[in-house]
Amino acid sequence: MTKAWLAAAIAMAALIVSGLAPASPAQAASLDSDDFLKANGNVLKTQSGTGDTVNLRGTNIGGWLTQEDWMSPLGEFAADRTGWSVTASSGTASNAADGSGTSRWTTGANQTGSEWLRLDLGAPTVFNRLSVDNSSNLGQYPRQLKAETSADGVTWVSVASQAGIDGVNVLRFSPQIARYVRLSQTGTASTPWSVGEINLFSDPVLQNGTHTASAPASAPGTTPAMVLDGSVSTVWQTGAPQTPGQSLTVDLGRNVDMDKVLFDSGPATSNDFPRIWDLFVSYDNTNWTQVASGYGTNRAVLADFQGGKNGRYLKLVSNGTSPQWWSVAEVAIYSGTSLDRGGWTVSASVGAAPQNVLDGTTSTRWTTGAAQTNGQSLTVDAGALVTMNNVTLDTAKNSSDENDWARGYRLELSRDGSTWTSVATGVGTRKATTIAFVAQAARYFRLTQTGSAGNWWSVGELTAGLHNDDYSLNNSMVSRFGVSTAQSIVNTHQDTWFTAADLDRIKTSGMNFIRVPIGWNQFLNLDGTWKVNPWAKIDWVINEASARGIYVLIDVHTVPGGGCPWGSCGRIGPNPNGFWGSATYQNWVQSIWTAIATRYNGNPGVAGYDLINEPLIDYGEDADDVAQKSDYYDRLYDTVRAIDPDHTIFLGAFFGLNAIAPPSTYGWTNVVYEYHPYDMPNSKDWGAQDQLVTNELNGLPAKLSNPGVPILYGEYSLYYNDDVWSRFMAGLNSANVSWSAWTYKVKGVASDGFAYWGMYYNNPKPVPIINSDNAATFQSKLSRFGTANFVANDRFNAILSKYAGGLSTYSPTAISHAGWTATASSTAPGSSPARGLDGANNVSWASGQPMAGGEWYRIDMGGNRSVALVTVQTATDAKWDYPRGYTVQTSLNGSSWTTAATGIAYGWKRPISIQPTTARYIRITQTGIAPQWWSIDEVTVYSSY
Repeated sequence: MTKAWLAAAIAMAALIVSGLAPASPAQAASLDSDDFLKANGNVLKTQSGTGDTVNLRGTNIGGWLTQEDWMSPLGEFAADRTGWSVTASSGTASNAADGSGTSRWTTGANQTGSEWLRLDLGAPTVFNRLSVDNSSNLGQYPRQLKAETSADGVTWVSVASQAGIDGVNVLRFSPQIARYVRLSQTGTASTPWSVGEINLFSDPVLQNGTHTASAPASAPGTTPAMVLDGSVSTVWQTGAPQTPGQSLTVDLGRNVDMDKVLFDSGPATSNDFPRIWDLFVSYDNTNWTQVASGYGTNRAVLADFQGGKNGRYLKLVSNGTSPQWWSVAEVAIYSGTSLDRGGWTVSASVGAAPQNVLDGTTSTRWTTGAAQTNGQSLTVDAGALVTMNNVTLDTAKNSSDENDWARGYRLELSRDGSTWTSVATGVGTRKATTIAFVAQAARYFRLTQTGSAGNWWSVGELTAGLHNDDYSLNNSMVSRFGVSTAQSIVNTHQDTWFTAADLDRIKTSGMNFIRVPIGWNQFLNLDGTWKVNPWAKIDWVINEASARGIYVLIDVHTVPGGGCPWGSCGRIGPNPNGFWGSATYQNWVQSIWTAIATRYNGNPGVAGYDLINEPLIDYGEDADDVAQKSDYYDRLYDTVRAIDPDHTIFLGAFFGLNAIAPPSTYGWTNVVYEYHPYDMPNSKDWGAQDQLVTNELNGLPAKLSNPGVPILYGEYSLYYNDDVWSRFMAGLNSANVSWSAWTYKVKGVASDGFAYWGMYYNNPKPVPIINSDNAATFQSKLSRFGTANFVANDRFNAILSKYAGGLSTYSPTAISHAGWTATASSTAPGSSPARGLDGANNVSWASGQPMAGGEWYRIDMGGNRSVALVTVQTATDAKWDYPRGYTVQTSLNGSSWTTAATGIAYGWKRPISIQPTTARYIRITQTGIAPQWWSIDEVTVYSSY
């Protein structure tokens, strides 16, 4: 029996099992047979590999046929409202928690400062964020808000207060366990206060119970430990007026990934917030890296790192001046996707040391100590109600524990420890088991082993989470609304997010290629049966793109159970995620590729088949992991080849060539290896992004030689670095390497670092609350995310367009500074504007005052020059002196100015491309706010690049 025949037989069997008749081939569109691509050596060529070389150059259509919460309006999960009751100072309070975007609670009278809404959650509940939305009643927002919590509805503790805004008000605070919440409006306005919806959330933060804190000085009666005790009523204080250099250090006891920190001065000392603050992380308590900086304006300050940082120590420094003491009641450190396990207790029906499953390491374990039999159980008491939709069990890698997974399980939830509800049953998977269910609140969960095996049942770590991912979205919608309505909601999103007008924009940019990420549940229902018509959107995009001369790469971006641990793989989970241990899930994906290959066999508009996005079995994949992954790739390869011998197959070399077998191992032909280079932790560091590109371009000759197949850089982002983007794409074009930047559009805003993740960005409209909005509200919110409601990233788009045509050179021509002079709006004593033109030597011009907006730096180049790129660089020893925002203007006479670019700087070196122009004068205006002085080590102007 030949290998191809066997693959065909398996593929047909998979179709029969899934209940799908073999699909008929789709009609090819405008790209004709001469345009059909195949690999020839290390390039792609038309005419089935015998014609002209083609480099694919384009973008990804992310967030369309599968969603990611940071990019598209997937939505988010809030606290389960089951058992809630709502009262108010007046009006129909229940309207504020009915899931409807058209009803509202309103005071019905002007705001006087005495209005309130009160929630009775039914039982003590964990939460650390509150949102109140008046988007459908603009203008009727609360002028001042105060949030309080209570255990008994009598004694109240203030946890947050702030000025209101029009739209969605978000109040963040340290984690609370409370039954009652009271939201008060304390301002005045000649308009009612209206609330469409109120929601609570529990964002993942670290449990402070094992952390320690220290400070150089403390007021009598206060200790640094008070910032970690879980109570906003106890406060650490400096005992002296605020002066620069006062500090508070937290030792986490281990290296931790973190991305935000909230610090609260407390209700009784709400005016003791730091006037200026800086935040640092360290591995050794000696060498520190700054991660955030800003002004304090309220009792609660949220420091956003704009990218994850790792460290053991966290140092908060107060660098302002005030007669107030500096006070900190609580510190909350945001990390990961799992629920805070502080306060949890665990018990077991058998075995010793069940608490080991909560100690933060898989190297210790709980085990039955005996063969698996039905009825062995682990029970967790979370101490309060918490909303969750996932429980994960993990064991130590490459240990015997990997084989001690539960041969069967039943997961039950309970609010009171007496009445239990079964929410999931199944079979565990090797090393790690992830169990998903519809989001709901519980205080207790019990996991019972229901199988039998000679192996013990062992658990190294047990975690739970409320995961925002594409699977959980669909699971919740189907459970709440039924299959038909859930699909209608999905259709609303897909019809809105990407349309023919978007394809026209891509065509106008000069691109010839789009990679289309598709979720597995575009094809299958959650139980693995086939949807009635999964092909409409895929057929549409292939036909419409082909008619515009644009190739489509079909990318199965998510697989059931998750092919990697991130939400981008469709399901957040452990490493390995659920897909790699499930024969059922692997069979489903095989059936998907059988149907795709059958339907698009011979279609020249399809560039190829991207079998699995970012497959990752472990962060430290070993030879066994790579072999397992490559074996499954070979299974899919054989499945496709049995039906479609001609389309190119794209295989993920993720994180590099060492993570996939060479093609010769399995006899793969007509394949492309795909890379996704990112350096997310160093998003603000031009040097790190430039080094990433250097490494990738320097590695191309070896990759093109061995394994000697074509390469696609299928995803990448180089953030706000116009010159680095240009150098990378020119280098790829020069080497005949294909590319597709990530991505076409994102909903995030520029200040969060999202602008250069998309050709279109910035749509801050409210997203669905997955487990409380009704179906009509879902669809209404999703309908607001058409591209017309986004902002075009004109400079980024111009760069992509410049290289989409195949330009293979990047030759920046710097203009000599000879004869140049500079002036500035202000200059620090001992500094000079000329220092911004004397080379990158860490001798800088400085404004001499904190950035407030309006500071300017003006260059006279002595004569008219061609200007295409302006790079503004801060000294490497003062990287936080970069301008928080900028406007670049040019002039021929120094009096009439033309705006060439505006934006944010996002790091110590900001290359700013502009529409090429002729100018003698350049004026750079700082438009942001920051406590640092604005300084410039060097301005470089390029006549071309």
